[in-house]
Amino acid sequence: MKNKWNVMIDGKEHEIKFKSGAFRGKKIVDGVSTPVKSKSMFIRVFDEPIELEGKTLHLTSIGSKVDLAVDDVYLNSKKPYVPLNEIPRWAYIITAAIIISGWVLSGLLGILVGTMGGVFVIKRSISPNLKNPMPSCLGVTALCVAIQVLLLFVGLAAAL
Repeated sequence: MKNKWNVMIDGKEHEIKFKSGAFRGKKIVDGVSTPVKSKSMFIRVFDEPIELEGKTLHLTSIGSKVDLAVDDVYLNSKKPYVPLNEIPRWAYIITAAIIISGWVLSGLLGILVGTMGGVFVIKRSISPNLKNPMPSCLGVTALCVAIQVLLLFVGLAAAL
C-alpha cells in the first residue's frame, strides 16, 4: 500500500508521507515530521487532519492500511472519506478478554488467536459501514474462545 502522496493544492505541490515506527508513526508534510499517536494500543488507528492552503486533508489508518483523503475522497482506495469513529470501550474489553482467555487456556497460540480476533473486533467496532457491529464482534469472540478451548484440548491430548 502506498504511503507517499504528492498533492496539488492551488497550483502548489505538497508531499505527504507516512512512516511507521515500532510504537508511533510519523506524518511528514513537505519535509516537516510530526508524530502520530494511535487511538488504540492493539492496532494502529488514527485520523489526522492536515491543513494546507486552506484545505483540510485527512491522513487515516486502520491496521496496516494508510490512506489520504483529499476533497473527501481517499486517494489510494478511491472511496469517499468517512471520519473514523472513536473506539468504543466494549471493544477494548472484548479484545482484552479474548487475549487473556487465550493466555490462560492455551498459551502463546491462544494469545495469537486472541490478538487476531481483537484486531478484527476493533476494526469492526469503528467501521463506518456498520450500524451495529456488536453481533459480528460477539461472533468472532465466540469463535476465538472456541479455537482457544480446542487448542487447550489438543495440548492436553498431546501431553498424554
